[in-house]
Amino acid sequence: MPAIFQIRSKEEYHRPIHERFCFENKHLNIVYSALNDWIIYYQPARRAGERGGRPAGYFARARVVSVHPTLDAPGYSDATLEYYSEFPSVPFSVFDPQLDRKFYYEKSMLESDGSLNKHANQQRVRALSGQEYNRIVEAGFDGFSALEECAIPPVTYSGFAEDPPEPLERDRFLTSRILRDRVFSKLVGEAYEWKCAMTGISLPAPDGSHEIECAHIKPVKDSGPDSVINGIALLRTIHWMFDKGLISIGSDHQIIRSSRYNYSAIDRLINESGKIDLPKNDIHHPHPDFLRYHREHIFERW
Repeated sequence: MPAIFQIRSKEEYHRPIHERFCFENKHLNIVYSALNDWIIYYQPARRAGERGGRPAGYFARARVVSVHPTLDAPGYSDATLEYYSEFPSVPFSVFDPQLDRKFYYEKSMLESDGSLNKHANQQRVRALSGQEYNRIVEAGFDGFSALEECAIPPVTYSGFAEDPPEPLERDRFLTSRILRDRVFSKLVGEAYEWKCAMTGISLPAPDGSHEIECAHIKPVKDSGPDSVINGIALLRTIHWMFDKGLISIGSDHQIIRSSRYNYSAIDRLINESGKIDLPKNDIHHPHPDFLRYHREHIFERW
């Protein structure tokens, strides 16, 4: 059975939520029910006065592969995850014009009088039906042409009171590399405003596309997640050099070059500061762990 894992503001930057999720043991039954099934990450609204961070909503999915006690925290357990992938944020609720009220993707959020179930809303782990899960996933991945390849019906906001007639083929849909790459590119490209992080160059085409490629800092083949903090927007040639280990990024975001680097023409394009341009939202900055992985395992220093 699917589930919701709720994180705190900016928790994803301090904990490897793409690999594991820590929770109180009172939620063990729900998490065990989600074993070998999918979960959706949700982040509530930011506190008053808090800046930056991710907007409220459902924003990623992953599959639970194991559950075990947290070594350094009695009373807590960790859920180990795979296939973590972010998608465009889905709001907690939407207005349904047919019902003339808010529709909550999670039915447990609705009290009998139509108000929000505040107790359920505070739970860090929540059970989710297959129909609820499907609706959130449909909304998150709506608009991507790969949906047609996976035979996913379009999302409509009318008639939310009824369950969809058939469940989605979740495993086939959510592990589609084509779909995940398209969603990853959109999220990273938007975070960097479709500009190359190392040159500041943006080359939009009349059809709305850009001469920008969105690279995984820690490669997918090495279990790098489809997360914005594991991504960077680069010109195609710069992307090639980054993947080949000819250039990398220091802990201070300085652009560093391998001894095999000998491209004076490229040097004329690199930012004068010698550093990458960072996304405006600090929650999208490249994570130090992924940058370190690139320097230690891909970058050729000598």
